[in-house]
Amino acid sequence: MIILGIADNHDSGAALVIDGKLVGAINQERIDRVKNSGVFPWGAIDQLLKEHNVAYRDVNRVAIGTAFTPSALLRQKPSSHQAAKISGQFSVLLHGYMVYQSLLRRSGFHTVEIDACKKILSKRLKERPFEHFDLQLWDHHQSHAEAAYRTQEKGEVLVLTLDAMGDGLSATAWKGRNGELHKVWDQSGLASINLFYSRITEVLGFTPLRHEGKVTGLAAYAEAPKDLVEHFAKEIAFIDGRFKRFNYKIPAHKNDSFWKKCQDYSKEEVASAAQAILESAVLDFVQYWIEQTGLRDLAVAGGIFANVKLNQKIANLSDLESLWVLPHMGDGGLAVGAALAAADATPTQLPHVYLGFEPSRDDDFKALKRNNLPRQNTSVIARIAKCLSNGGVIARCSGAMEWGPRALGNRSILAIPSDASINDSLNKRLQRTEFMPFAPIVRDCDAERYFIGLDIIKESTPFMTVCVDCTEEFKQKAPAAVHVDGTARPQILREADNPELYKLLGAVGKKTGTPILINTSFNMHEEPIVCTADDAVRAFLASGLEGLWLGEYFVENQANN
Repeated sequence: MIILGIADNHDSGAALVIDGKLVGAINQERIDRVKNSGVFPWGAIDQLLKEHNVAYRDVNRVAIGTAFTPSALLRQKPSSHQAAKISGQFSVLLHGYMVYQSLLRRSGFHTVEIDACKKILSKRLKERPFEHFDLQLWDHHQSHAEAAYRTQEKGEVLVLTLDAMGDGLSATAWKGRNGELHKVWDQSGLASINLFYSRITEVLGFTPLRHEGKVTGLAAYAEAPKDLVEHFAKEIAFIDGRFKRFNYKIPAHKNDSFWKKCQDYSKEEVASAAQAILESAVLDFVQYWIEQTGLRDLAVAGGIFANVKLNQKIANLSDLESLWVLPHMGDGGLAVGAALAAADATPTQLPHVYLGFEPSRDDDFKALKRNNLPRQNTSVIARIAKCLSNGGVIARCSGAMEWGPRALGNRSILAIPSDASINDSLNKRLQRTEFMPFAPIVRDCDAERYFIGLDIIKESTPFMTVCVDCTEEFKQKAPAAVHVDGTARPQILREADNPELYKLLGAVGKKTGTPILINTSFNMHEEPIVCTADDAVRAFLASGLEGLWLGEYFVENQANN
């Protein structure tokens, strides 16, 4: 059975499940090079099927990972959908859309909208030579939940989702047991805590739906003002089993009475207060459902769980035994959830996320040749370790591309973490403005030396989705990877997942005494992470980094020698 999963909302993408196993997943932004691309993901679909030698006629089922978000009207007119995505979080049109979808679901007439969406999507799929296939539309939050549930292996698990608004909902709770997922609670899209955090992002001058992580990083630079936290708490809280409906009224502007209060504080204080109230509300939500269900193993998905500091606070709850954060927790993960659900896949621990495009040796060779770059491939690991130990910064594009928002070694920029100033210098070279340090990559055999409290999040540590406290040894040896609050968001690497990168860490350790590298995504400012060998070469030349590790080739930047 071959199942193609598709998501055509924010950060659209495709996934492929064959005989119950997830074999590939790609998001459209990596193909069309538009950050968080929301167009129908034909590019991702075409590439995914080509990568796995699957013909369109061989697809047995197409599973759409969101039912009536986008609505039938927006699916019929994709250009309007794209315009709505860039209108800002205070847009009256956005608010009206959320109200419409939420009330439509409550009325029960959303089934009519779903039928209309199914007809539109069925017609669109005829643009490719599919033959006889079953078309299914899966609920937005169920797709989030299914993705979280079916990529872990606990026998009984509590599954929670929190998202801005999808198919009229903003939050759900589920019980997973014996391969089946049962919803026990949901809440209207008019109580979206995600929207609050995205509005804070916009108030602080960042781009919502893209720069929320900057708010999280900025929050550590100040204490949360008590009166501002109390002000936010008037609208943001989880009380008596539900989130407050702060979003029920038409928003006027960033300068209305609620948001204008932010002008009395520094950006750092506003970010800190927003983070504090987010953590308070979500922790109450998680604790409530642990108590209601008696389940102590938790799997989560939805955009709010991109917040690595929040995830650390969840992991620290005394009643929790394990926390699994879906690596692609936002809407970019919906295609995988729908495909796994449509396959009724057995819950199985996700081994890795190297699920995307993999350049061939010929692709690498030709990309280098087109740019007149040397094509030597002798002793690659030794040469890279030497370059890094001499203070060089190298970019890597090797193997299959990662699925999700994190670069995990195959599309990464790597450097030695011993000098904290590299954060500023490298951000300047990449034309970025960041408030969190780069994340560290550490071998699993070294993890206990460097980090505290890994047991609860053991299965999440390969994916850089949760912050942890650092040991004193790590703070001394890798200051560039430590945030001002003494935490880091590590990638704990297992040798089987990425043997070459694991070997490099060992080689670096022999040269420097510290087998740690910092890792940031391989892309220029506001661009998606690189996908192809040509993408990698272009970004390398634009960045002026010291080296490019492209498959079996290593190219040193002669201008820096």
